[in-house]
Amino acid sequence: MQLEQWGMPLAVVGMLLLMLFMASALNRYQAHQSRVHAAVRRLEAGVNDITGALSALRSVPLSRELRVTLRGEVLARYQKIRRLYRRYPSIVENISAAETALNAEGAQVAKGVGPIDSDAAFRTTIGALDTLIETVSSGYTLQPIPRDVRTIFGRELGERRAEVASRFHLVQARRHEDSDSIGKARAHLTTLMQILRQRGPSTDFVRELYGEAEMALAALTDRQIGALSDTADTDRGDREVRDDVA
Repeated sequence: MQLEQWGMPLAVVGMLLLMLFMASALNRYQAHQSRVHAAVRRLEAGVNDITGALSALRSVPLSRELRVTLRGEVLARYQKIRRLYRRYPSIVENISAAETALNAEGAQVAKGVGPIDSDAAFRTTIGALDTLIETVSSGYTLQPIPRDVRTIFGRELGERRAEVASRFHLVQARRHEDSDSIGKARAHLTTLMQILRQRGPSTDFVRELYGEAEMALAALTDRQIGALSDTADTDRGDREVRDDVA
C-alpha cells in the first residue's frame, strides 16, 4: 500500500528531473550555438574586410608576399568556418574560390600609385589600406605572422598610404590653383604635409614625398607673391598713365 501511495509522486518527480535535465542541456546547446554563430560572424566579417580591401586596392602595388599572406588568411578563416559550422551556405565553394585566388597571386606589376582623381576614390583607397594595416598589425590573424614580418608589411602599407595621399592632394592642389582657388590649393598641400608627418612611416620614401609637398607649397607661394607683385606693378603703371594724362 505504501509503495502504491508513493508510486505516482515518484513518477512525477522523475519526470520533473528529466525535464530539468533536458532544459539545462537545451540551454547549454543554445549557448554553444550562440557562441559558434558569433565566432562565424566575426570570421565572416574579417573575410569580407580583407577581400573588400584587396579588391579596392587592385590598382595599388602591393608585394606578392603581402597579398599571398592576406589571401592565405582568407582561406584559413573559411576553413575554420567550415570546422565550426558545416551548414554555412556555399562554404565548399567559398573555400575553393579562396584557394584559386591564393594560387593566382603573381608578381607585383605596377611600380607606383597612379593619380587619385576623386574624393570618393581617395577615401575608398585610404579606407582599404587602413583595414589591411589594422589586420596586419593587430596580431590576431589565424595564420601567425612573425613580428618582424608584420613590421615589414606595416611599413609597406604605410608607404602606399602616404603615396595615395600624395597623389590625391597634389593633383587637387594643381586643379584648384589652375582655377585660381589658391586657398584651397594651399589647404590640400598643408593637409598632405600633416598626413605625412603624423601617419607616414619614417622612411626615405615618405621623406621624399614630404619634400615634394614642401616644394609644391613653396612654388605655390612664389607664384602667389609673383601674381601680387604683377598686380601691384600694373596698378602703379595705371596710376602713372592717369597722372601723365592729367
